[in-house]
Amino acid sequence: MTLYYIHLGLSYYDYIESNNELRYEFQQHTNFIDDYFSKKIRKARFKTDGTFNTVSVSPTEFVIKPNSIVPIDVLKVSLPFERSRYEATKGTRDCSYYLELLEQGFIKASDFKPIPLETLLNLIEEFKQGGCKNEWVHKKKRSKEENLEIILTCEFTTNYFQLIVTAIQISTKKELVKGMLIRTETGVSIHEGMYKDIIIDKDIIITDSSDSPRIIINKEAVQQGKLDFIIVGDKDIKAVLSYKS
Repeated sequence: MTLYYIHLGLSYYDYIESNNELRYEFQQHTNFIDDYFSKKIRKARFKTDGTFNTVSVSPTEFVIKPNSIVPIDVLKVSLPFERSRYEATKGTRDCSYYLELLEQGFIKASDFKPIPLETLLNLIEEFKQGGCKNEWVHKKKRSKEENLEIILTCEFTTNYFQLIVTAIQISTKKELVKGMLIRTETGVSIHEGMYKDIIIDKDIIITDSSDSPRIIINKEAVQQGKLDFIIVGDKDIKAVLSYKS
C-alpha cells in the first residue's frame, strides 16, 4: 500500500455533533494544504506497512487519543487544537499554524508507524519557502496558425481557487493578456471537473470534464490585448464560478 493522501482537519467525530460549522470552516481553509501535500507525497511512492494510505492530522479541543488506524486505511494522529490561533489565522495568508500542526502530526505519526518523515518535513519547508502557494500549470495549447499559445494556471489558496488564462503571441513571445476566468470557494469538489481542455478555433474554448464548452473567450479580443469571455451555464453555475471572497 502506497502513502497517497495527507489530511489536516479537525477531528471528525469530536466536532460533527458539537460544532460541525467550525469543522467545515477549518477544512475549507486547509483544503489547499491537503491538495498540495497529497500530490507531492504520491511522487515519493512510499510503501507503508499495508495498514494505511493516508496520514490524517486531527487537531481537537477534546480528549487527545492515541495514534490509531481508522477506516478506511487512515493513520490518525490526534493533537491539541488552539482555537485562538486558528481564529487569528483564518482568512489571512499566514499558514504557519497549519504547518506547525502538520509537523507535530508527522513527528507523532512516525513514532507509531514507519513514514517518510524526512521527506514530509522537507515538503513543509519547501511549501513555506514558496510562500505557501499551491499553484500549477493545468494545460498549454499552441496554434501556429493563429500565432497563439494559451496557458491555464491554477491557484489554490486558503481562501479561494481560481483559474488564470495567459495568452502569448508565439512569434514575439509577447504576453497579450492574462486574467482570471473562474474563482470558486476552496474545496476540490467545487472546482473539479469545471475545466479540462483548450480548443483554439473561431474562439478559444475551455471545456469541462464532459468535453462541453464551459468558458468561451473572444479570440479577436485576445489578439488585441483584451480578455473578453463568457461562462456557459445557468445562474447557479455562474455564481459558483464567480465567487467573491
